[in-house]
Amino acid sequence: MFQLDSMLTIWLFAIISIISNLAVVIFWGKFARKSFLNFIFRLLALILCQILVLVTVGLSINRSNGFYSSWGDLLGTGATYSSEVVVPKSGLTLDSSFLKGAEKSVNGQVIIKEVVQGKKSGISNVVYLILPRSAVSNIKKGKPIDLSNTKVVEFLAGYPSQPVTWFRSLDIARALAESERANLGKSIIGVIPAVNVAGVKDLECMNFPNGGVQTETWLSTDLRTIVNTQLGIPPQRWGLMGVSTGGWCSAMLSIKHEDLFYGAVSIAGYYRPALVKTTDPSVKAQLDNDYDFANLEASMIGKMDMLIIASVGDSYSYRETNKFRALTHPKINYQYIELASGGHNPRVWISQLGGALNWLRQH
Repeated sequence: MFQLDSMLTIWLFAIISIISNLAVVIFWGKFARKSFLNFIFRLLALILCQILVLVTVGLSINRSNGFYSSWGDLLGTGATYSSEVVVPKSGLTLDSSFLKGAEKSVNGQVIIKEVVQGKKSGISNVVYLILPRSAVSNIKKGKPIDLSNTKVVEFLAGYPSQPVTWFRSLDIARALAESERANLGKSIIGVIPAVNVAGVKDLECMNFPNGGVQTETWLSTDLRTIVNTQLGIPPQRWGLMGVSTGGWCSAMLSIKHEDLFYGAVSIAGYYRPALVKTTDPSVKAQLDNDYDFANLEASMIGKMDMLIIASVGDSYSYRETNKFRALTHPKINYQYIELASGGHNPRVWISQLGGALNWLRQH
C-alpha cells in the first residue's frame, strides 16, 4: 500500500512532518524549563522534525527521478521477479491480444511492461516496450511490424535510477511521439530495460567475474532475443541511448557488440568503468582490463557512429569526455555537442532528446 514511489507515501510523510512541526511550535513553552531532560527532549523533537522533512523531500525526489522503485531496492534487498516472468513463444503471431493490459500513451503509442528472463545471463527483471502508432496498427491487424521504416532503440538509465526515470523525469514517450510527428513514416520502437539489477550494487553494465552478475549479457544478447521473439521481428542492429552511467553503458556496449548495435548516444556519460571504492581490488583490476575502452575499440572490425553530449557545468562527465576526445579514435565516428551551462540532472538531458532521436533515425 505504502510503496516507496507512491504519492500516498509522500503525502503521509508530508502530513506527519507538518503535524510534528506544529506540535513543537505549539507545545514548545511547556518544555522551556531549564533542565537537562527538557533540553534532551527539545533536541530530539527538533531532530525528528528535520528528519521527517528530509524523508518527505527525499521521497519526492526519488519519485521524480525514479532512483529506487521499491523499499527493497532502497535497502539493497532487490526484488524477486522469477515468479512473474513472461516467457515469449517462438513463432508468435501478433494480434490485438498482445496489447492486452498495455498503457495508452501520446500519439497512439502504447507502453507494455513485462518481467522477462534472459537465458544466457539468468537475470529476471523489468522491461518496458514503447510501441509507435504504426506498430500498434499492424499488431491489431495481425500483420508483422514493418521494419523498413522502423528502428529499435534501447534506452539505458543511470545509477541508481530505474526504467521509470525515462518516463517520469525525461518524458521519453512524448519525445518519441514528437519525433515521429516531425518525421512522418519514420518510427522508433523503444526498449527500456532495468539496468540496475542487483539492489544497490553499481554494476556499470558489465559482466562480473567469478559467477557474478552478467549485466552486459542481459542488456545485449538476451534483451535482443527476448524483444525480437516477443514482437516477431527478425534480428537487426539496434540504436542505444543512455544518460549518466547509461551513457557509459551505451558507448561501451556499442563498440563491444558492433554486430548488434549501429550507433550510440551518450548524454552526460563517461568512458571508463566508475566502480565504487569498496569493489574487491582483484575484481576491479579484471573489470578495468576487460572493459578498457581503448582496447575494446582496437578490437573492433568496423566503425561505430556515436553522438556525445556533455555540459560544461557537469564536472565529472565534462572532464571524462574531454579525456575521451583528447585521444584518437580511428574506429569511432563521433559527433560532439557541448552545452554551455547545466549540471548533471534530467532538466539538462531532456532538452537533448529530440536532437538525439533524430540523430539515431539518420544513422
